[in-house]
Amino acid sequence: MTFELPPARDLHDAASATTAVPSGEASARLADLATLAATTLQARVAVVATSEDERVLMLASHGGDHGHGQLSRDHLIVRTWEQHAPLLVLPDMPADPRCGARFYAGIALRGRAGQRLGTLAVFDHEPRDPPTQAQLDALTRLARITATLLEQRHLERRALIVSQAGEQAREAVLVGDRHGRVRWQNRAAEQLFGNQLAGQPVFSLFPLRLQSDQDIAQAWLAGRIEGSQLLRMVAPDGSLRLLDATRSIWRYGSDRGVTLILHDVTEAAHQRAQLDRLAHFDPLTGLPNRNALLDALAAHPDWGVALFAIDRFKWINDGLGHVVGDRVLQAVADRLQTKADAQVCLARVGGDVFAVACSDERLAADADATDDEAVVPALVEHLEQTLRVRGHEINIDVSVGIALRGDVRGQGDLLASADLALNRAKSAGGHQVCRYQEAMRTDALARRDLDRDLRRAFANGEFELHYQPQVELGTGRICGAEALLRWRHPQRGMVPASEFIDLLARSPLGAEVGAWVLRRACLDAAQWPDPDTSVSINLFPAQLVESLVAEVQLALAAAALPAERLELEITETIALTQDSAGAEALAVLRSRGVNLAFDDFGTGYASLSMLRRFRIDRVKIDRSFVSGMLENGEDAAIVRWILMLARALGLRVVAEGVEAMPQADWLHDHGCEEAQGYLYAPALDAGALQVRLRAQQVEMAHG
Repeated sequence: MTFELPPARDLHDAASATTAVPSGEASARLADLATLAATTLQARVAVVATSEDERVLMLASHGGDHGHGQLSRDHLIVRTWEQHAPLLVLPDMPADPRCGARFYAGIALRGRAGQRLGTLAVFDHEPRDPPTQAQLDALTRLARITATLLEQRHLERRALIVSQAGEQAREAVLVGDRHGRVRWQNRAAEQLFGNQLAGQPVFSLFPLRLQSDQDIAQAWLAGRIEGSQLLRMVAPDGSLRLLDATRSIWRYGSDRGVTLILHDVTEAAHQRAQLDRLAHFDPLTGLPNRNALLDALAAHPDWGVALFAIDRFKWINDGLGHVVGDRVLQAVADRLQTKADAQVCLARVGGDVFAVACSDERLAADADATDDEAVVPALVEHLEQTLRVRGHEINIDVSVGIALRGDVRGQGDLLASADLALNRAKSAGGHQVCRYQEAMRTDALARRDLDRDLRRAFANGEFELHYQPQVELGTGRICGAEALLRWRHPQRGMVPASEFIDLLARSPLGAEVGAWVLRRACLDAAQWPDPDTSVSINLFPAQLVESLVAEVQLALAAAALPAERLELEITETIALTQDSAGAEALAVLRSRGVNLAFDDFGTGYASLSMLRRFRIDRVKIDRSFVSGMLENGEDAAIVRWILMLARALGLRVVAEGVEAMPQADWLHDHGCEEAQGYLYAPALDAGALQVRLRAQQVEMAHG
């Protein structure tokens, strides 16, 4: 070790005495050695110093009141520490008022391995003749004795530190002797095994009957296998504990033994088992999950799979609450299990979708087969029986997608094929059973390609807005226009909306395109000459989120368009798939002046409930009713009912798809205020609508 040597201040200056010093007999022996060294050289002062953790400590001294503790960096012993080789004699040092020593003789203390342990030094305040050879030989012998005591002190200190560390360790530590009996244990071991450990055979603590592999456990405990080992033992309270054990050999001279360090991993093992269960079982229903289903399908190469989905489950969840929704899922799982047998694998694969896997023959059997054979019809009938959950009577319908192994083999993933069939059943209106066909995958790939083309089209600016005028039936004045998205493909020309709107509505891209439509429509509407003309925009499902409020506000502000001139249209399909955040966003926008319209009103079973959930300003009569109302009494009755309901609720009404004057006259006679359709104009590009509106302004100005 090396020290800087600032000017010395005083021979006996010592720093803080807070460090540990030897105690008891060892301390007295070191003091005796210091006395012998001073006597041997007939000097006044002798010191025994050692080095620990980059500090030099005074352990014992003779002559004067020196105390014990750390020596300062300018102490003579510290400054000359590296100069002992091993002996340093300075018989006549220059007088220095900062240092009381004129004579110094010191010898380096080294251990058996040659490591530096300390210094035995002798001082005097007067210069002296150099020590005789006999005196130096005697000092050397005293140094060897002192070094032995210091080495013993270091060993005892290390043993004490190790013992204290082991005592406080969280892991249990057992030390066994050469006969394999416990000779020492820490507190953690006593807490784990009890306090009657001393003298017990280590083997007996880990009964072989408890081990998962008795031969390996026995060989490991005997030292014939290296590494760590998981061992089981019975705790004093009777509980079974699992320990992660590591073993090391200790040696002291010819003696030897073993040390075991034991970490209790019982709780961690339980957690891993729980995680493994979570990895293969659904926590809500207790059914196997998707991972377990895939394992079962891999083990049965002749099995197909059917996916059962609850139609309009979101309505149950949102309308009756998630507690009821969870209970419905549990009831469905219970009903599936009551109809299953050992040759069927059930699973919940996500949300409201359950899987039934079994042989192709049973999945393909129709309702005319026996219950044991016709798995799907029997399950559908059983699942669609009325449920009673927390005071509610709930009737559910299910959609089913079936993928037989024979239909899918070599064509792709079985579960993905069943999902394609399920999607087809849902898109057909639900309450359907649909079997996978190869054309479904072809359609899915085409939709994927179309989605890719839509993303490219949006990035390349191929989308544009056309506007279909909405007129007042009483005056014929254009009072608004509905913004309709069009795609001008560089090779195909104008792509029909029917080919891409539905896919865009289901795509994440719908949110980005919808935001662009909102901004573009507001900018176009701001240029219309009549300040009372409104613009209607159809929202995509992905837009009905909390951020819609900020999105609309920014679009209105950028165009300087009053909120009252903007109308947002939603359909029942969109409304049923949205959570409360969407409804809250629309309510906030309506409170700020934006109008809301319900598109395709009357076509869905939940139209009336949607009026109560969403505060609506206007309803739109679907073109399917308008086209048949003059010939079909039922269509006419529905239109009259919508008009009557709207009057009662104070809602405005616009009829879609008006193509003939008799239709317009009938609607006007029955109280409908507005209409749109080819009778007035097809969808016009922004420029054509601008011309039409200016012409109307001129016409109105001239009476």
